[in-house]
Amino acid sequence: LDGQTYCEHVATSVEIEILTPRMEGDKMQLIDSGGVFREQELKEFVASAHVDSSSDYLVVAIMGPQSSGKSTLMNYVFGTGFYTMNAEEGRQQTTMGVWLSKAPKIPDHLTLVMDLEGSDGRERGEDDTNFERQSALFALAVADVLMVNIWSIEIGREHGSGKPLLRTIFQVNLKLFAPDPNRKRTVLLFVIRDKTKTPLNKLVEVMEDDLNKMWDAIAKPPQYENSKIRDFFDVQYAAMSHYEERHDDFVADATVLRRRFLPDGDETLVRPSEHLPGAAFALSAQKIWEAIRTQKDLNLPAHKVMVANIRCAEIASDQLSGFVMDQAWKDLEAEARSGTGEVVRGFNARLMGLVDSCLQGYEADAMYFDPNVRTAKLQELSAKLWEVVTPAVADQVSALRSQQLNAALKDLQLATGSDRDTAGVAGAAGSGAGAGATDGGTATSTASLRPAPFREAARCVQASASAAFRRAFAEDLRLEGTEWDGRAATAEFERELAERVEALRGERIEEAVQAVQRQLANSVSGPVISLLDNCTPGVWRRLHAAARNAAASTEKTLLRQLEGFELEPSEVEALQQKLTGMAQAKLENHVREAALTRISRMKDRFTEVFTLDEQKTPRMWRPKDKIPNLAYDARLAAAQVLAQLAVIRPPEESTDGRGDGAADNVEAAVLDLAKADLEGSPSSAPALDILSADSWPGVCEENVLLQPHEIRTTWREFMSASNVQVQQALSAQQTARLAGSQPLPFWAILAIFFLGWNEFMSLLYNPLYLIFGLVVFLFGRTLYAELDVDAEMSKGSLPGLMSLMAKFRPACKTVLQRCTESLSALAAGQLPEELQAQGHSFASEAEMSSSIRAYGSSSSSNNNNNNSNVSHARTDQWGNEGGGGADTGLVNRKGGGRMPVSEFQGGETDNYAGRAGVSTRKDS
Repeated sequence: LDGQTYCEHVATSVEIEILTPRMEGDKMQLIDSGGVFREQELKEFVASAHVDSSSDYLVVAIMGPQSSGKSTLMNYVFGTGFYTMNAEEGRQQTTMGVWLSKAPKIPDHLTLVMDLEGSDGRERGEDDTNFERQSALFALAVADVLMVNIWSIEIGREHGSGKPLLRTIFQVNLKLFAPDPNRKRTVLLFVIRDKTKTPLNKLVEVMEDDLNKMWDAIAKPPQYENSKIRDFFDVQYAAMSHYEERHDDFVADATVLRRRFLPDGDETLVRPSEHLPGAAFALSAQKIWEAIRTQKDLNLPAHKVMVANIRCAEIASDQLSGFVMDQAWKDLEAEARSGTGEVVRGFNARLMGLVDSCLQGYEADAMYFDPNVRTAKLQELSAKLWEVVTPAVADQVSALRSQQLNAALKDLQLATGSDRDTAGVAGAAGSGAGAGATDGGTATSTASLRPAPFREAARCVQASASAAFRRAFAEDLRLEGTEWDGRAATAEFERELAERVEALRGERIEEAVQAVQRQLANSVSGPVISLLDNCTPGVWRRLHAAARNAAASTEKTLLRQLEGFELEPSEVEALQQKLTGMAQAKLENHVREAALTRISRMKDRFTEVFTLDEQKTPRMWRPKDKIPNLAYDARLAAAQVLAQLAVIRPPEESTDGRGDGAADNVEAAVLDLAKADLEGSPSSAPALDILSADSWPGVCEENVLLQPHEIRTTWREFMSASNVQVQQALSAQQTARLAGSQPLPFWAILAIFFLGWNEFMSLLYNPLYLIFGLVVFLFGRTLYAELDVDAEMSKGSLPGLMSLMAKFRPACKTVLQRCTESLSALAAGQLPEELQAQGHSFASEAEMSSSIRAYGSSSSSNNNNNNSNVSHARTDQWGNEGGGGADTGLVNRKGGGRMPVSEFQGGETDNYAGRAGVSTRKDS
């Protein structure tokens, strides 16, 4: 089996190995004598031994005194090839470090065997016992079975039985690995070598008693105070015959012991446990060794080292106390930490003299102790001394840094000031920080020069300030061989100076930005307020364009002011974004203010469209004016104002001209609401039902100016207010119509009768004259109405005549064509539409008059005025005064009752407006 050679003893059926074992098992040095863990070799061994593909494996380790036969025992029991001592060459160390091998004699169960370097060896001596503790603890942590090799004659002894080593590894194992009691118990197998006549059970009693006392005596963590050794270890025992004197018995004992490492063997030592996967064995072993190497509880020094530690520590403490109580140090510390901000001249020389005196005193008293300990304690004393003096040194460095920083910043401010002379600039740039003003700084010059560019002046000041700081530090504060040699302090000074310069630069840039803020606000407010007064379609694109133009103009001004600051592209971009954000914020503030005054803006827009003509002159309400159509257009214009003030369109939605679907839907919904209210029929397929909506879908909440319910309320309030002005216009138009159709006075009739009697009788006796006169009269009246003489003459005599002359020929053609159509209709036996409309209009004239008089005393009194003053006699166009406010938006209905003015415009007004020969809907 894998190179093993066995012979069978038929009588006893006991497997006995040939006296000379065959060493063919692979082995590798896991940890060398210097404590170096061989990670790569372990990985290769794990792969070659097929450990990485298994999770059912057993790890066995052995520890014990040097040259006690550990390697020989492992070779006979497991068939390994560990190196053994050649007795003929003398007793000496053979195994160095920790070796690992696979057990060839246990082929059915994967078993890994570790052979540890022996303890208590003369090669390491009494001062180097750390490795044996570390290797023993490593074996205890990694192995499933830890074999402790012990001579039978050493049982009962303190050091010979290895009790100090066991005590140490037990204690550190509890502290370092915190094992869980009764979960995984490591098998602790004591192999008693060279058994004598003393019965094994007697030896076990002694060892059990020693183990229990040792366990109770060790320092344990609080959670293990009441624990017993068997809570963590399964203690087993085995006895071996003398290797040389009873060699055959030794071989037989080794064979019997091997059977205990088989899972199904008698008194098996294999316990079911939760192993890590074989692939993780190498990593687990490496981490355990790293944790053990850093555990200081295993580093127990020798006696002379312990004495040196105690005495050197006492000497160092005495020297440190003497330094602190030294009056010279107290005086120097008081000067350095006075808080005046002044640098103590010669501070470094005085301080180094005191420190050197203290260290020399320590070396003189500790010169006879261990040099390593003496050096270590000297370093500790030096560190403590610097802890004492560091606050004073730090205060001095801080004072020097403050002086130089203040001087440098003063020089920089002088160099970049608004007024300075040439010599002053040279002094500021070349004097060096801390030098204050030079002779050149006091020189006078009549030339007033521009300030130096900030970056150029800053570089000059920083270079001179850094040189001045190094000179001053070298003179008074440099402490060679310490952290205060000047390099770190100079770097810190340069860093802080650069931060101060950048802070000053940032302040100057911020001041420049604040200076142009007012310019930006004025540049934005002017065009934005003007655009918001009308709120025509596409106003958002123009608003954002105005904001961008203002930001761009302000940016050019700002960049001209900051030319000497050498702005980085990122800084320029940040300023652009800041100015753009400020412009956008100003724009949004104006828009939100406009949304708060939406009612008045809608009224203003309605008044502008309704009461002003194309030339922006006030309308004179004439019989032919189409008031319902004008009111429709004016209300749609007001609705457009409301639609533009509903939500904020972000700049990116207005730049490309395509807009945003959600904002377009809001605008369309507001206009659909207005059209549905004005036309009396809802939209066929509205994009958004504003009557039932409680929010704007797809619109960010921060961009909402008016919610849907606010839109509905605003529109109702506007309609109620606009009805007053529409009714006043209708009243003025009716007054103008009535004034134009008033009968002649009685005296005029008498005058015509007496003065025109002859002509009248001629017409009666001659029908042709009568017919011709009637035709001329009708033609003249129609031509008068077509030319709109009253409106044209209201512009002035000369402009009116010129306008009438220009319109005369087209008007004549129009009247002749209309007369021809009327005669054709009469010849066909039909009544012309104009005459039909006049008939209906005359029938409803009484109701129109009564509805107009219902508006109150203001409108009634206006009806009695002259026609030329009709449009100027309104007391308040929105019905706020004059007694008409109570019935706002209502007119008389046929047959009694009241109705809304919109219904009046759509029904009764059609007949009334038909009398003037105009259409009642949007047919213009």
